[in-house]
Amino acid sequence: MGNIASLKFVKKLNILALSMVLFGPSLATAQDEALEETLVNSSETEDQSLVSDAVDEIIVTGSRLKRDTYSSVSPMQIITAEMSREVGLINPGDILQTSTASSGQQIDLTFSGFVLDNGPGSSTANLRGLGEARTLVLVNGRRLAPGGAEGAPYAPNLNLVPGSLVQQYDILLDGASSIYGSDAIAGVANVILRKDFNGLEIEGYSRLPEHGGGEDTSLSLTWGKNYDRGFVGFGAEYSDNKHVTYAQRPWTSECETNYEIDQSGEFRTTDLYYSNVYGMNASNCVPSALAGRVAVRTRAGSIYYTPGTSNGGWPNFSESNDSFGGVDGDGDGVTDISFDDYTLNGTPYKQNSYMFPDYKTENYMAYGEYTFEGEANITGYFEAMYSTAEYSTISSPPQLFPTVPANNPYNLCNPNNPDGVDCGLAQDALYTNPNYVASFANYYEDLCAGYGIDLSGCTPATFGRLLGPVGPLPTQPIVSVVGDRSTTEVEFEQQRFVAGFKGDLPGINFGTLSDWSFDIYGSYSLSSGNSHRYGIRGDRLNLSLGVFSTTNTPCENNTGAVLDSDVAPGCVAVNMFAPSLYPKGIVGDFATAAERNYLFDSRDFDTEYEQTVISGYMTGNVYELPAGNVALGFGFESRRDKITSMPDNVARDGLFFGYFSDGGAVGSKDTNELFVEVELPLLANKPFAEELTVNLSTRWTDDEIYGANWTESFKMAWRPINSLLVRGTYGTAFRAPNLRELYLANQTGFGTIGDPCYVSSDAIDALTGTYDPAKDKREPEILTNCLANGVDPTLAYAAGTTSFSTELSAGGALDLNPEESESWSFGFAWEQPFSNEFDLAISSTYYEIEVTNTIIEPSGQYIVNDCYGSTTGNSVFCDRIKRDLSDPTDPRIDIIDQGFINRDSETARGIDFNIAFNDVWTIMDRPYNIGLDFVANRQLERSTLFVDAEGNEDFEEYAGEWGFPGWKANMFFRVGYDDWRFTWETRFIKSVHQDALSVDEFSDAFTASDTCLGPAYGDVLCRDYGDAKDYVTHNVSLYYSADNWDVGFGVRNLEDKAPPKVDGSEILSVNNAPIGYGYDLNGRVFFMNVSYRFGNAD
Repeated sequence: MGNIASLKFVKKLNILALSMVLFGPSLATAQDEALEETLVNSSETEDQSLVSDAVDEIIVTGSRLKRDTYSSVSPMQIITAEMSREVGLINPGDILQTSTASSGQQIDLTFSGFVLDNGPGSSTANLRGLGEARTLVLVNGRRLAPGGAEGAPYAPNLNLVPGSLVQQYDILLDGASSIYGSDAIAGVANVILRKDFNGLEIEGYSRLPEHGGGEDTSLSLTWGKNYDRGFVGFGAEYSDNKHVTYAQRPWTSECETNYEIDQSGEFRTTDLYYSNVYGMNASNCVPSALAGRVAVRTRAGSIYYTPGTSNGGWPNFSESNDSFGGVDGDGDGVTDISFDDYTLNGTPYKQNSYMFPDYKTENYMAYGEYTFEGEANITGYFEAMYSTAEYSTISSPPQLFPTVPANNPYNLCNPNNPDGVDCGLAQDALYTNPNYVASFANYYEDLCAGYGIDLSGCTPATFGRLLGPVGPLPTQPIVSVVGDRSTTEVEFEQQRFVAGFKGDLPGINFGTLSDWSFDIYGSYSLSSGNSHRYGIRGDRLNLSLGVFSTTNTPCENNTGAVLDSDVAPGCVAVNMFAPSLYPKGIVGDFATAAERNYLFDSRDFDTEYEQTVISGYMTGNVYELPAGNVALGFGFESRRDKITSMPDNVARDGLFFGYFSDGGAVGSKDTNELFVEVELPLLANKPFAEELTVNLSTRWTDDEIYGANWTESFKMAWRPINSLLVRGTYGTAFRAPNLRELYLANQTGFGTIGDPCYVSSDAIDALTGTYDPAKDKREPEILTNCLANGVDPTLAYAAGTTSFSTELSAGGALDLNPEESESWSFGFAWEQPFSNEFDLAISSTYYEIEVTNTIIEPSGQYIVNDCYGSTTGNSVFCDRIKRDLSDPTDPRIDIIDQGFINRDSETARGIDFNIAFNDVWTIMDRPYNIGLDFVANRQLERSTLFVDAEGNEDFEEYAGEWGFPGWKANMFFRVGYDDWRFTWETRFIKSVHQDALSVDEFSDAFTASDTCLGPAYGDVLCRDYGDAKDYVTHNVSLYYSADNWDVGFGVRNLEDKAPPKVDGSEILSVNNAPIGYGYDLNGRVFFMNVSYRFGNAD
C-alpha cells in the first residue's frame, strides 16, 4: 500500500478509499483514517488558489485537525458501502449490526410485535454491547437525531438512512466524548453519504429469498454537476421490503417446541409431561397461551369448550385434569381434554404472523457548495435530507380474559341465565361422575386405607369436596379474537438540513501560525413517528359486561365509575360465551358485528423529536517543532434537544385490554460545549523513533440540568520503524441522562414475574388442601420479608401457581446521576516493508471501557428477588412493589416500578484483529487482483456490577453468553480480472452459552423437564437447551463493470444455514429461533444489482 506522500491527489485518494477491502483501511499507517469530508472540486479553474499546493482540507473521523498524512491513533473500522453491496447488504442497520464491533442485543426488524424503547419499526446501533444510548451516530460527521414512535425515542433509526446513497461507514471504537460530545462512550458510527455524483446515475438493487416472502427492491437516482467554483448534487432512493411470515421459513414454520438435551447429548422436542401425567396427546408444540376455556371460581379452575358434551355439569364445557391426572369422564380410556387442541401456539394466525414486517422508505438528499472569490476561499455549503417510511406488521392475537360479573345475563355460572348453571352443582356433577370417582379412588386408595376408609367410600364426597349450590359466580372466559392487538402501523418522517461556511484564515498566517481555517454550521433535524395499533378496549368491554353496574346489567354505569366520553355511546351487550368465540381453530370472533364494532378501537401516537445544533471550530498550525508542526483546533457546539411524544387517551390510559399504557414524553434540554485539540509531533526520523506524536483533547460540557463537566483524551503514536505503528489512547467520557431517561411519562407493560410470597403446590397437602410448613422449601428470609411487607406467605395461594402476568411500569427521573467512563486502548499496526510486489498489513488493538453510574431499568424480577431475598430486610427495592392486600389469600402484585436508576458500573474489554492482503497474481499470462481482508473481535469481558444498600455485590459476567460471543469474525476474499470481480465473504460467530446460574438441572417430566421420563421409567434425564454452537455463513457475488454500467449477481447465506435452535423458555426467540444475536433468519437470498451512468464514463 505504501505511505501517501502528498494529499494533492485527492481524487486518487477517493478512488483508493472506494476500492479498499472492508476494514482494510484500519490496518496500516497510510490507511488508518477515513475521509469524512473532502474538497472534491479537483477540476482545473482559472483561480489557481483553489488548487494550490496548500493541501485541501481533509477532516477525519476521530479528530477535527487537518492532516497531511493518514495516521490514526484511534482504533477504528471502515465498512465501504460498495463491499457491503457486493455481499448482499444495503440496509445501514444490517451493515452496522453485522460488524464485529457490534455486540449485545441488536434491535432489528425481527422484533416486530415487541414493545421496544425506541418504538416499533426501529433498528439501532449498539457498539461494544454497551447500548444504543452510549453509541453516537453521525451523518457526514454531524449528529443524527433520534427518531421513532411512541414513548420517548432516544436513538437514531438506522432504517431512515438511505442505504444506496451511502459511501462508507466509519466506526470509531474508543470513547470519543472529548471529540464529539456526550453519547460517545462506546464509540461513534459515522455514516458518510456519497458526494461523488457527476452526471446522472440510476441504480437498482433487488433481493429474492429462496423460501418466499421478503422480496426487497430498491431504486436510486443520483445527479450531480461540478462548476468552476462549486458543485451541486441530488439523490433519491425508494425501497420496498415485503414481509416474511414464520410459516415461510423452515426453521420457524413449525410451532414453538420444547427443545431439551438429555444426559447423552441427544435433543428432544416431544412433550411427555402432559401425556404421561394427564394422559393427553403427546405433542411437539408447547401448550402455551391456552384459549377456548373459562376459568370458574370453584375447584375446577379452567373448563374447556367441548361442544355437545361435558364431563361435569357445565353445558358444552369439561374439566381437563385433577390432582390424580387427566379427567376421563366418559370412561373411554382417553383423557377428555388435550391441551394441544387449545393452545395458540402453532395456529395459522401464529404461523402467518410477520417475522419481518412490510417496510417502505423514500429518501431524498441534496447538497452543494460554492466558493467565493478571494484569498480566504470562503465556501458556503448545505446538506438536506428528507426521509419517509411506512411500517406494518401483523402478529398473533393474544388471549382475551375479562372477568364476567356474577349476574351478567350471559354468564355461564349464572343459574338465572337460561343458558347458565350453578357452577357449584356443576362441579359436584363432575365429582359424582362414576368414572371420575373411580379415578379418584384409585389414586387415593392408600391414603384412604390409612384413614380406615375402604375403596367404595374413597370418594370426593367422603372428604367434603362437594360444594352444593353456590349461586351466581363471576367467571373469566379465556379466548382469542381475530385482529385484537395484533396489527401495528407506523409512518416515519425525518427532515435534516445543514448549512454553513468554511474557509481559510490568511490573516492569521504570521509568525509561527500557519494554515488556519474555520468551519461554522447550523443543523436542524425533525423526526416524527405516527403509530396506530388496533384492538379491544378494556373499558368498553367492562361496560358491555356490566362491570360498572350494581346489578351487572350490560351498558349500565351506576357505580360512579369515571369513564371516557367515548365509552358509553354505542354500547351493546357482549356475549363472551358465544360459540363463535370458541372455534376449533382457537382464534374466534364475536357473535355480531355490532359487538366487534363497539369494542374495537385504534391506539394512536404522535411523536416528534427536534434537534438544533450550532457548531464551529478553527484549526491550524501554531508552532513548528523539529519533528513537524504543532496543530491546534478549538471550537464550540450548542445543541437543543426537544421531544413531544403525545399519546391519545387509549395509549395514555392503557385502555386496550391487557395492554401497556404509555404517557409519552414532553421535555427539552440545552447543551453547550467548548473543545480544544492539539497534536504534538515530538520526534521524527530518529533511531527507533521515526515518529512520536501525542494528541491531547478536552471538552467542557455544560448540561442544562446537570451542570458542567470536563472530559479529556490522550493519544500517542510511536513509530519505531516506518512499517510499525504502536498506538495507545486514554480518555474519559460523560453522558448526561437523555430525554427518555428524564421525561418518559408513565409507561407500562406486562411480564411474567415469579412471586416468592405465594405458596407452591409442594407445600400444600394434596388431600386436605391445607398449608404444610414442613414441606415449604423457601428460605427463612423470604418468609420474614414477605411478612414485613404485609403478605402472609402461608396464606397466599393460587392453586400452586407462583408466577403471574404482572404490570410493569417505567418512567423518567430527574434525580439520576450522569454516567461517566474511562476507556483506554493499546495496539499496533504493521505493514510489510520488504517488497513492493504485494501489500500485507496486520493490526491488533486491546480496548477497555468502564462506565460508572450506569443508567439502567432494573427488571421486575430483579426488584422482586432483591426485596424478598434480602438478608437484612432493608432492600431499597421493596417500595417499588405495589400489591392488592385486600385478600390475604391472593395478594397479587398490582404493579412494579421499573423506573431508571444508576447502577455501579459496566465494563467491556476485548481485542480487535485486522489483516489485509493485496497482490496481483499472474495466471496463464493474465493478471488477477487478489484481496483478502480479515477482521475479528475477541470478547474478554462484558460485565455489570451492582452493590446494594447492604454492600452485597451483584457481579454478572456476560462474555461468552448470548450477544457476547468469545469470537466474531468477518473474512472477505476478492478476485478481480479485467472488468470482472468475484467476492466471497465468510461470517463467523463463536459458540455461546446461557448464564450458568440459569442452566436447569437435569430432571424428569415429573419435576421440571418436559421430554424425559427419568430412570424410574427406563429413560434418562433432560434439561432445557439454551446454547449455540459455532455459526458460519457464506456470501458470494460476481460483478461486471463496463464504462457506463455495472451488473452483479450474488447469493447470501450460500448454504441456507439455519439459525441455532433453542428452548424459548431460556433464550429470547421466535419459534425456537433466537432473534437479535446476529444469526440469519432469512435463509438463502439471491440478489442482483444494476447501475447505469449517463454520459459519465470514468
